[in-house]
Amino acid sequence: MRSFDIKSLALLALSLLVKESLAAPIYETDIRVVMEEITVTKELDGTFETGAPHAIGTLDNYGHAAPSAAPSSPALYAPAPVSSEPVAPSAPPASPALYAPAPVSSEPVAPSAPPASPALYAPAPVSSDPVVGPALYAPAQSLPVPASSVPVVAPTQAASLLKSPTVKSAVASTNTSSGKRGVAYNNADYVKSFADSSKVSWAYNWGSSSSGLSASGIEFVPLLWGLKPTFTGAWSAAASSAIASGSRHLMSFNEPDLSTQSNLGYADAAAGYKQYMQPFAGKAKLGAPAVTNGAAPMGLAWLKNFLSSCSDCTIDFVCIHWYDSASNAAYFKSYIQDAYAAGGNRPLWITEFQASGTADEQNAFMSEVLPWLDASDMVERYAWFMASTDAGGLMSGPSALSTLGKTFKTS
Repeated sequence: MRSFDIKSLALLALSLLVKESLAAPIYETDIRVVMEEITVTKELDGTFETGAPHAIGTLDNYGHAAPSAAPSSPALYAPAPVSSEPVAPSAPPASPALYAPAPVSSEPVAPSAPPASPALYAPAPVSSDPVVGPALYAPAQSLPVPASSVPVVAPTQAASLLKSPTVKSAVASTNTSSGKRGVAYNNADYVKSFADSSKVSWAYNWGSSSSGLSASGIEFVPLLWGLKPTFTGAWSAAASSAIASGSRHLMSFNEPDLSTQSNLGYADAAAGYKQYMQPFAGKAKLGAPAVTNGAAPMGLAWLKNFLSSCSDCTIDFVCIHWYDSASNAAYFKSYIQDAYAAGGNRPLWITEFQASGTADEQNAFMSEVLPWLDASDMVERYAWFMASTDAGGLMSGPSALSTLGKTFKTS
C-alpha cells in the first residue's frame, strides 16, 4: 500500500456487520452489533484498495428467554456502497427494537365477576296487572344444607307462648274449598285445570284484577304490588270489585325487600299499608307484604321491622317467598317455623316457593313438603311458582299438567 498526495489519502468508510448469536439459545434473540473500520486507499491509476476490517466497538442486546425451538437464521445486511468521495463516519445504528412487556400496575387487579345466577324473577311490571317471573336475590342459605344439619322440630312451647302482636279481626274466610293450595298464574286459562281439585281453593296473578279468571270454586285474591301510581291508582276500585265478587282476602306489596321488585323501605311500606290496605279492614282479611328468604336486612329481618312500624295496622296473615335447592327440604321446613315466629304467630301464606334441581328432584321435594304444609297449623295457604310451561312450572301445555302440576293437584 503506498501513500500519495492529499487526493489519494485513505478514505475511511464505516460498515456494520450484524451478527446473531447461535451458540447457545439462552435468549430468544441475542444480538451483537459490531462496529468495524475499513481503510480504503486510492491508487495512482484511480482504483481503490480496500484493507481488512478491524473492530472498533460492540453493542449487545438480549430478548426473552428462549423456547425449545431452534433459533432463526442470522439476519444479513449488505454493507453500504463505497463512494469515491470521503465519507464521514456513520452514527452508530439504533439498537434493534425489542418487545417491551406491558408495565405492571401497582394497583391490585380485581378478579372477574362471577356469572350472574339465572334470573329467577323478571323486573317489576309496569301495568296494574303485572306479569311476573321469579326475582333475583340471594337466599339466606344459598348452599345446600344436609338434612341432618337442620333438625326439623315442632315449634317450642316458648315460641307458642310468645305474646303475639295485637291482630285486629277481619271477616272470616268463606272459601268453597278447604284446600290450602293456590295457583299463581299469568294465564287465567291454566287455573281451570285445578278447579276440580279439593286441595286447590284460591288463585292470584300479582295484580289487582283477575284478568278473566272464571274457574268455579276458586277465590281470586287481589295484590297491591307496589306503591307506584300505576298500582295504587286502580287499587281501591279493583279491591272493592273483587270483594263484591267473592274475594275474602287482600295481599300487599310483592317483595318490598328486593330492589328489583316493589323495593320499599319498611317505614314507607307501613305508611302505604295504612293508606291503601287498612281501609279494607273488616271487609277482607289483610296480608302483610310478601318478603323473600334473603339474608338480613332482607327477608324476615325486613318483616320484623315492618310489623314494628305498623303495630297499629290490621294484619291477619303474613306472606313469604322461598327459593332454594330441592335437596333443602329441611331448610324449607325450618324457615317456615322461623317465619311463623317472626310474623308474631300469625297464619302464614307462602305465596311463592320453588326448589331448583332436576324434574325428578323437584317432584321429590314437592311430594315431601306438600303433606307437611297441609298438616301444619302454621301455614294457612301456599302457592307453587307457578302455573306455566317453563321449567319447574305446573303446566306442560295449554290444558295439560306437568308432572309437578299433577303432584300439586292431587298429592
